[in-house]
Amino acid sequence: MIETFWNICLLHNISTRDQLLREAVRVVQTNRALELQGAAHTSILEPEMLFQWMKQYAGEREFGHFPGDRDLFFRMYQVGKDMDLLDYAIQTIQQDRITGGIIVHTSIVDRFKDMCERYHYRTLLIAEAEKYLRGLAETQLYKHSFTITLITENYIIAKLLKTYFESYPNVHIIQGSIYQPLPLAEKYDAILTIPNFGLKMDEVEDTTIRDSEGVAVNHLLPLLQDTGRISVTLPARMLFQSGRNAQWREQTNESSPVQSVYMLPDGLFRPYTSVKTYQIEFGRSPSQQVIIGRVQLQKMSLEPEREISIHAEAFAQLENWRIDMLLDKDQDTLRSFQQAPVPKVKLRDVADIFRGKSVLKQDLRAGNIKVLNISNIEDGEVKPDQLETIDEEERKIKRYEILPGDLVMACRGTVNKLAIFPETQGTVIASANIIVIRFKASIISGFAKIFLESPVGTTLIQNFQRGTTVMNLNPSDVGEIELPLLPHDEQSNRVNRYNEEKERFKQKILEASDRWEQVKNEIYSELY
Repeated sequence: MIETFWNICLLHNISTRDQLLREAVRVVQTNRALELQGAAHTSILEPEMLFQWMKQYAGEREFGHFPGDRDLFFRMYQVGKDMDLLDYAIQTIQQDRITGGIIVHTSIVDRFKDMCERYHYRTLLIAEAEKYLRGLAETQLYKHSFTITLITENYIIAKLLKTYFESYPNVHIIQGSIYQPLPLAEKYDAILTIPNFGLKMDEVEDTTIRDSEGVAVNHLLPLLQDTGRISVTLPARMLFQSGRNAQWREQTNESSPVQSVYMLPDGLFRPYTSVKTYQIEFGRSPSQQVIIGRVQLQKMSLEPEREISIHAEAFAQLENWRIDMLLDKDQDTLRSFQQAPVPKVKLRDVADIFRGKSVLKQDLRAGNIKVLNISNIEDGEVKPDQLETIDEEERKIKRYEILPGDLVMACRGTVNKLAIFPETQGTVIASANIIVIRFKASIISGFAKIFLESPVGTTLIQNFQRGTTVMNLNPSDVGEIELPLLPHDEQSNRVNRYNEEKERFKQKILEASDRWEQVKNEIYSELY
């Protein structure tokens, strides 16, 4: 039924998400009006009569001009009058490749329902409800003993929800934006939201933060009851970025203390996003303990894989909310580093950090500028003889140039790669898959490389990744990584030891390879 309705619409240039939703609601509302008048199933229902009914009961005031004639509407009506609007909306939004709206996994709504039942919450607010349509349909949350308010910014989706939930007096629909102050008098026991990721809001009253995620939370928190909780899905960067984000974390935790932080499974929101995500609960009343954990998907529900508690005062002292390190069972080495009395310094305080230039495949040609990519880094070393080139004026690429002694780091891909850039002929720039770290006098680049490729350094890098399976590092995030600040001569001694042993190792490998080839050839010659 749904595909047939889509096909009819598409043949008549009704193709965008909102157009498809609008015409479905127009058809269903017309059918309901006919049923109320007892005329829906009469055999004398003709295209002209139906067209007039539509204009009267689902006409231009609510939905705008119908983009067709009476015959088109008659065909659409015959196919779509009995369709399930919620299922239709889910499939239509899911197929939309232009707007790119996210459909949240049912397990998030199911977990929210469990929280509400556990704390005996009754009044619920679900923000940007179109993201949770699948969860609403599959959990049938609206059939439980909750009073539910659904917010959506989209007029057509608001009309669709009002039409679908018309027979449920416990469900209320509000059209509004969570990125603007919400002038709602009512307060709620529980709020569920997954704000849009990574947008900068231009017009916000609170100048503490402009990120869409923080702005949305700031507007929703005042709607909580004193004993209520808000469950928010946030991307990884909101948990560890410094500056305004750090200030927002601190202020939010003071006014609405964090109750729990859970790391969500990789890929839960694909194909909409592949970044690491976390589910955080804020409450209006303070808690003695903050629960942190990692959940995994078992069938269709999120089950704890690991949980620990941390005292609220200790949690408040954390510089960031990167719970990954706290949860990992094999973090003794990392904790030893964090607790060690050795001075530590952030990369951003001792180095200039920048990402390379975006170089397209069609830009690669014989030229005077060499380009370093991930594939040119092998076994911790740069292979300069394998570099491809572009033809570009040097002045245009000067800010991407790599100098001898720079530490280069892969920021995309599936493997963490680090290398010290060697002396080389000509100008070399980094591609966009490479982050360049140029140290000041206090840190030797070779010492930084050894630390960052160590188990502790690798863990630190992994915890600053924004991606899940595919690595995605941002230069500003890399700048937050801490290094041990040893005296210069101690750094130099460790680098020299490392390099000497590496050369000895490579020599032994070369000797073993030569011997192996020699023995193989001797045996082969003895076969006949």
